[in-house]
Amino acid sequence: MKYYFAVVFLQGNIWSMIDLAALRRSACLTQTQLAAKLGVGQAQISKIERQDDMLISTLAAYLAALSADAKIVAEVGGHTVTYDITATRRPR
Repeated sequence: MKYYFAVVFLQGNIWSMIDLAALRRSACLTQTQLAAKLGVGQAQISKIERQDDMLISTLAAYLAALSADAKIVAEVGGHTVTYDITATRRPR
């Protein structure tokens, strides 16, 4: 499953552009089901979905549990670097 979303900095906060709950629902998962995949409680999923800041590793684990392919693309000085943040995070 591939998700594409635009990341736009709004006052330094990219998370306002990423609706994790909507992504979870589009994967037909409840918070409880996703929590089981990640080995955490439902309350932790609720907290993650409401956060306005998080570690990339948290985002990567969340998206990998949705079977999403997610990449960070950085363009610096005419060079593009792509990092697949979900490739090594697939749940077992």
